[in-house]
Amino acid sequence: MRAVRALLRRELISIFSSPIAWVVLATFLLLSGIYFYEILWILSRPAAPYGTPMAMFFGGSLLSYIPLLLFVAAITMRTFAEEAHSGTIEPLLTAPIGPNVVVAAKFLGAWLFYLSLWVPTLVYPLFLWRHADPAGGPIAAGYLGVALVGAALTALGLLASALARTQIVAAILSFGFGATWLLAGVGAAIVPPGSLAARVLQHASVFEMMDRFRVGIVDSRDVVFCLSLSLLALLLCRVALDVRRAS
Repeated sequence: MRAVRALLRRELISIFSSPIAWVVLATFLLLSGIYFYEILWILSRPAAPYGTPMAMFFGGSLLSYIPLLLFVAAITMRTFAEEAHSGTIEPLLTAPIGPNVVVAAKFLGAWLFYLSLWVPTLVYPLFLWRHADPAGGPIAAGYLGVALVGAALTALGLLASALARTQIVAAILSFGFGATWLLAGVGAAIVPPGSLAARVLQHASVFEMMDRFRVGIVDSRDVVFCLSLSLLALLLCRVALDVRRAS
């Protein structure tokens, strides 16, 4: 644990000292603020759709998830690709602490930065609680869904960075992995309803998951799926690093 904490501290310092991190943070807050303002404007109109502001904020659409994929790609693209480019990947992987500790620290650092993007958005429910009486359960479940989906996307981003030789390629791969996951939700609407493929795609759909989280439904299957996908991506990341070290 001491080695993980030391590497995690190093990773967080490296992330927050990078200009890209602050650009990502500022852009995320700007876009999320605009999105939340538009939700309030839509709900204030006479023919407003049914829904609560935070439920709509967490639900989103395909277009609102695409920027999230870009943010995760920007966060994770440098984790291993930059180490490989600078020549520090070999000493890091051959250190006595072991590659598992390296992967864990890299993942936690990127995921914690991802979570830090969402911390300022807590002002939105605080604003609603000041002027209305929103239910706290669905809001908490929504943030849990954001954290779990973010963990899976971050792990996929680390896998992309371990496979790539440059940060640009890592970002493209990370976006591609995340987009493939999003397309599972689109595919569920295309295949014949009630078929095995439709059930599998619906279970794997990010949109279906967040639809449940945003109304306060914490399904254990969604939690297990996100954690399993995260673990699988990190295991593949470890394999990719072993192959790189052996080559």
